[in-house]
Amino acid sequence: MKKLKILIVDDNPHFVNALKYMLTDFFSDRIEKISEASNGNECLEILRNKIFDLVFMDISMPGMSGVEATREATKLYRNLIVIAVSFHSEMNYIVQMIEAGARSYLIKDEINKESLEKVLSIEYTF
Repeated sequence: MKKLKILIVDDNPHFVNALKYMLTDFFSDRIEKISEASNGNECLEILRNKIFDLVFMDISMPGMSGVEATREATKLYRNLIVIAVSFHSEMNYIVQMIEAGARSYLIKDEINKESLEKVLSIEYTF
């Protein structure tokens, strides 16, 4: 099994650190590396220079939103899996991200080992 290259895109460094900790603590055997970006523009710049398998994308960020960044990233990189992460649980946010190309949606304060397991088990095309 190929190890995943993951990009976390979020403007909250505390959330980024917590998610990195959970991913490495629970799934270090499945992960090659974890990188981070603090907004949509930075995400797209990083994606231009490196190949990633999975992106955890926040919705609300300064500059380019997660919806815009997801739309652009999935258009440019067809095999990229984007997972939306947000404190917003309202259906309109979920629909916006899924329509933009996200494959799943995780509520930030409900992320746990089981929800991450489901995300990491999505079929990846290499």
